[in-house]
Amino acid sequence: MNINGDLIEQDQLHCALEEIYNLSRPIQCNFLRGSFNDHYSIDANGSRFVLRLYKHKKSQIRTNTDVRFELDFLEFLHSQGVPVAFPIRSIKNESLNTVYFNNELRYIALFHHAEGSQIGDINLSDAKIFGKIVAALHKKADQFKSEYSRIKMDQYYLIKEPLEVLEKYIRTLKLSDISFFKTCANFMLERINQLPITSEVFGLIHGDLNPSNIHYSPEHGFKIFDFDHCAYGWRIHDLAVIRLCFDYSTYESILNGYQSVRPLSSIEEKSIDVYSDVLLLRKSKDILDMLEVNKNSKEEKTTVVINAIETLRILNERLLC
Repeated sequence: MNINGDLIEQDQLHCALEEIYNLSRPIQCNFLRGSFNDHYSIDANGSRFVLRLYKHKKSQIRTNTDVRFELDFLEFLHSQGVPVAFPIRSIKNESLNTVYFNNELRYIALFHHAEGSQIGDINLSDAKIFGKIVAALHKKADQFKSEYSRIKMDQYYLIKEPLEVLEKYIRTLKLSDISFFKTCANFMLERINQLPITSEVFGLIHGDLNPSNIHYSPEHGFKIFDFDHCAYGWRIHDLAVIRLCFDYSTYESILNGYQSVRPLSSIEEKSIDVYSDVLLLRKSKDILDMLEVNKNSKEEKTTVVINAIETLRILNERLLC
């Protein structure tokens, strides 16, 4: 069966999987979703996996060494008992492999299936357990060493770059300028600059701990996956994403569980709220990146930019009132 667009034909994926991985047959392959990458559900004689095809031209992934960093990091976390969906190595003992499609080299990785389903409303007891897992991930990450590099989610990444990109789109699309946000941006920079860049508070993070990247089942517990945005950043980044995605009681339970394993400094704890607002600013850049990678229309990009300008107005009113 052919899939429209730049997705690889499923017949070709069958051949690649049979050649690259030691999987039981028969192998069934079904498209799951596409965003920054394309994902397929793989059934190999009853054993389930997820195949990722990495897309090119992503701002957070510069070369294949960035991907190798991610995969090595996942293998390390798994070896340390952190519940993550880690990669399957090929017949040649490689976690990152390649296929050709339309004369283009595509990088692929096969992952263990994350049992359970996307977390939604979880009870407060389970939320506390999840908080402990996130803290353990951060603490174990301090021990990880790699020959490869990964981006830093610093002040430029979080605040300056998204504004530069928005201003570029605004000029191209001839939309209203965002000069009104300058004072608010300076306020955000001032608050973020108060966070120290020390090993206690700045290190490897997941980068996108929203519910769609976390599965849960009563039998298997929690499983974290999709480390495509993992990076060096402030540890409260992951907590700020969680704060934006869950109701207050659930977030508080997750935070309590987290602090029972890794207590936050006072500056970290009081910075989570403003960091969450910073992530709302950064979100527009990430969405525009995804639209570029997937070759979306000018109209779709225009809608995102208009919504981003409105978000800036809301942030401006809230932070500077």
